[in-house]
Amino acid sequence: MTKRTPPLSSSGKSKLPSRGSGNLLDILRSSVPDLNNGEAKVARIILANTEWVSHASIKAVADRAAVSEPTVLRMCRRIGLEGFKALKHRLAQDLILTQVLNTPHVEDGHAFPSELVKVMLDSSMGALRGAAQATDVKVLDEAAAAVVKSRITYCIGVGGSSSVLCEELENRMFRLGLPVQSILDSYRQRMAAAVAKKGDLFVAISSTGVPAPVVQSIELARSNGATTIAITQVDSPLAKVSEIVLPVEFFNDHTFFMLPAQTRYAQLFTIDCLMGTIAARMPDAAANLQSIRNTLRALHGTIRHQPIGD
Repeated sequence: MTKRTPPLSSSGKSKLPSRGSGNLLDILRSSVPDLNNGEAKVARIILANTEWVSHASIKAVADRAAVSEPTVLRMCRRIGLEGFKALKHRLAQDLILTQVLNTPHVEDGHAFPSELVKVMLDSSMGALRGAAQATDVKVLDEAAAAVVKSRITYCIGVGGSSSVLCEELENRMFRLGLPVQSILDSYRQRMAAAVAKKGDLFVAISSTGVPAPVVQSIELARSNGATTIAITQVDSPLAKVSEIVLPVEFFNDHTFFMLPAQTRYAQLFTIDCLMGTIAARMPDAAANLQSIRNTLRALHGTIRHQPIGD
């Protein structure tokens, strides 16, 4: 009988971690019995002094464990990390997440609703102020002009928040009569970019500006002659490959882990400003919206102050 090996991921390195196996400290605890004496010493030092290790040098850790620096490196690789720098990065991430998950937002549980409203208001207002201060009206007008003159606009993004915002942008544009399509699948994003041409427009939305599918799609679309707009961080990889950048600051969203992210408010504000500027450039925008309203009125009658499309 042929012995079957465990399936590997598409990268050929290792399978994805199972639920609950991603925390580095848990991985270290379970690995100690399988490590040699020197590597186990390093693991125990990390477990006992996690925060210190996240800021320490490899020499300092080796000295405290009474082992050589190569032993520290070997221990890192035994648990699947490339080196000591990767270990420190993972430790810092896990420490932040642990603090967020274990820190109560309110001391008195009975006061939570009122505290929630205050935190939500402060959070959203802070995001809106930040977005307004970062808005360059000349760049906003340039972006609006690109949308109005484009043959078709593709809205692309990956992940929860960015995907939802792409669909929101598509919804807002189509109501003005603009040809638009949101593409949330990373393969289709590249496919659309591969056949892009002059007159097409790609609008990418990303909180971090890091996801490779979006960055690569924008880069490819631009090389094929399409115009590109990014709603993202100024110095991000996505911003660097885009022609027009509508900057949105990346807030410390983990601070309000149990609440909607501040960055989302800033992104929505930027989208609203862009759509308002676009509508001002379209003489038939009001007629298009009125046509939609008339269609809805035929469905359920006149409803005062009803938003277009709802």
